[in-house]
Amino acid sequence: MTAPNPRTIPDAHLFGECTMKWGFLLAVIFSSAICNAQSLRDMAVAEAKYDGLAKQSATDAQVSGMLTLKDPRPEIITRNWKYFAGFSVQSFQPEGIATKDGSGSFDMSKNGTTVMPGLELGVMSPALQTKAVLWKLGLRAKGGFASQSAQVKLDSGYEIDDARLNTIMFSAGPVISMGWERLPWLSLNVSPQFGNISYTQSSSNDFATFSKSGAYESMNYGVDVMLGKKWSVFTEWSQRTLKDNNEIALQKDNFELGTKVTW
Repeated sequence: MTAPNPRTIPDAHLFGECTMKWGFLLAVIFSSAICNAQSLRDMAVAEAKYDGLAKQSATDAQVSGMLTLKDPRPEIITRNWKYFAGFSVQSFQPEGIATKDGSGSFDMSKNGTTVMPGLELGVMSPALQTKAVLWKLGLRAKGGFASQSAQVKLDSGYEIDDARLNTIMFSAGPVISMGWERLPWLSLNVSPQFGNISYTQSSSNDFATFSKSGAYESMNYGVDVMLGKKWSVFTEWSQRTLKDNNEIALQKDNFELGTKVTW
């Protein structure tokens, strides 16, 4: 039996130790590489999530900004609304037959025409432009007063010479104004009005006195011509309809002229 070479055993032992060391070193390097790769992957995933959240937040902010509705009330309240005051005159004919127990009837149309001055106040919105047309919306109230001598003859034949017929008219309603960009000094107005008319006859003789009133509706069509920055003149045509009184009557068609100040 051949005896083992004494140098072979140490060499084999040394080779085994080297192999184990290199294997351990390779295992450490491989583990480190895996850890580094895992860390890089985690960083990439985290960065992708962050970018996605950032983009989503930016998109949400944009959408939120686009969908946010602004409350228009403060802007409307602080707009430059225009106020106006006007003075007008019209030729007015009282109409209708008023009756009074013990006195008879009074035909108001016999008194003839008279001049009725009037005042009006209102407010207009800023111009709303649609193409070349400028629209304005507003409200106005107007009133008129006339007083004239009245011819009174009682059923008994007695004539009264100190009677006066007083007429009061008051109305209010919306107004729509239409103008043109090329003609800023000219505007057309349409205004439905709801009002009341009162006929009151006064005298030192109680048999000649009476008071009658009634509600009416009217459609007013007018033209405004600007003569200055705040001053204008106007003309208006009114179509009136008495609603609830069969004794008195109201002149249906009427024209009036006036001047207006706007500020």
